[in-house]
Amino acid sequence: MKNKRIFKDFQASQMRLNLYTSPLLAFAFVFIGEFVAYTLYGISLLALIGLARNFGETGQAFAAFLQTLLQSLTDKTSDFRLILELLSFGFVLNTVFRWTRKVEKRPIRTLGFYRENFFSNLLKGFGLGLALFLLTLLGLVALGQYRFESIHLIPYSLAFVIFTIPFWILQGTTEEVVARAWLLPQLASRTNLKLAVLISSLFFTLLHAGNSGLTPLSLVNLFLFGVAMALYLLKTDTVWSVAGIHGAWNFAQGNLCGILVSGQSSGTSIMKFTPQGNQGWLSGGSFGIEGSIMTSLVLLLLILYLVYQLKKENERM
Repeated sequence: MKNKRIFKDFQASQMRLNLYTSPLLAFAFVFIGEFVAYTLYGISLLALIGLARNFGETGQAFAAFLQTLLQSLTDKTSDFRLILELLSFGFVLNTVFRWTRKVEKRPIRTLGFYRENFFSNLLKGFGLGLALFLLTLLGLVALGQYRFESIHLIPYSLAFVIFTIPFWILQGTTEEVVARAWLLPQLASRTNLKLAVLISSLFFTLLHAGNSGLTPLSLVNLFLFGVAMALYLLKTDTVWSVAGIHGAWNFAQGNLCGILVSGQSSGTSIMKFTPQGNQGWLSGGSFGIEGSIMTSLVLLLLILYLVYQLKKENERM
């Protein structure tokens, strides 16, 4: 499998790290990007508030509006906070891009951003992500673990939900680049591919270790999702496909169905599904569907299918 283009292109890197430093640097990418993002958000809002107060009553009203936005950053259900949180992933992605260009001295496309069929790969991934999530949700609804509560087809809800799609794709792209497209080749260059997949999946799991509602089963599911995305990256040999899956999975949970995304609220949604009963291992509890045994089953089936496909591909070579 190391004959994949994403591994071959990594050979151009002028900075190869070992099994210990590469995951640490990946954590640093996330920390630096988010620190820069939220620092800029705070400084920009405070500067605009101070400037607006100098322009009479209209300026005072605008300053009050900005103050409300600033306060909403502490509200976990705020739509404004959601957009800024998702936008912050762009700063993380930019950090990886800068490292790749300036330190490793290789093009950004070597992270799996290949132009060939990029849009179709993104759409296929997005469609698969929606299908995987809806399959999981329907299974839980059939078992009585989730109930459809309401639907909101007002203009604001529809506009906001559609508006979030590119931001969810940005979020999915960023996590896939850090945990898979950048980290996986680094690890694979120092060890065998199986261990590289396991370490990168463990890294992805630890990225979410601070989320609320975390359970042992949700940690297992995060790890399984990491393995599935690593295998799908190997199958498609492009980051666009896994970015689509990841973005669609989170979008469908949060703003399409109104379910917690890894324990986090996503604000306005078109539909609202709520967990039923007290069997957290089945419904996912306060972590959302990603904490459910149904998610484990769906991800395991996907992993088995991808292992089968990759084995067949390897035999043909």
